[in-house]
Amino acid sequence: MKKRTRWPVVVLLWVIFILMTGGIVYLSFQNGEESKAMGKAFLQRFFGAVQRQEAVLQLQEEGTSSLNYLMRQGGRVFAFLMIGIVGTITIHVTFAGCNWLFKTTVTLAILTAIACFTEKMKIYIPSRHYSYEEMMLSVAAAAAGFLTVSLLTFLGKALKGISHLITAGHT
Repeated sequence: MKKRTRWPVVVLLWVIFILMTGGIVYLSFQNGEESKAMGKAFLQRFFGAVQRQEAVLQLQEEGTSSLNYLMRQGGRVFAFLMIGIVGTITIHVTFAGCNWLFKTTVTLAILTAIACFTEKMKIYIPSRHYSYEEMMLSVAAAAAGFLTVSLLTFLGKALKGISHLITAGHT
């Protein structure tokens, strides 16, 4: 892709990446009660659409908080996985002319900084707390997104190289 035709893709990727990061920051910086209320409302709507209100009330009594916690942690993993994927693609497309080590270092630094920042800043939010385990979960999910894109890129280049070798061998 030529540099002149690539800039709209680069801008679009950065907009998507920044919006996704902004969404994660917004959700991370809610106080604990708002976060629990949002999760509880989601579960009530979900189970209300599936079953009657009696089942929702029974679920609330039996462990909505643990289900809510698991849902939030699953959402965290998914969000940081997507940030890892989109962030890696964004950096690699933006710095297409740079070497692999530079792109990898910049990508991992940005993804790790986002994961650490969103968790560490919770110490300033009422009814929230810093959790090293949750920070490492975010870093691991972002790294998994990074690895996914890196492996797919590597496989694509390897297949392209093999294809060229096979084509050159037939001439």
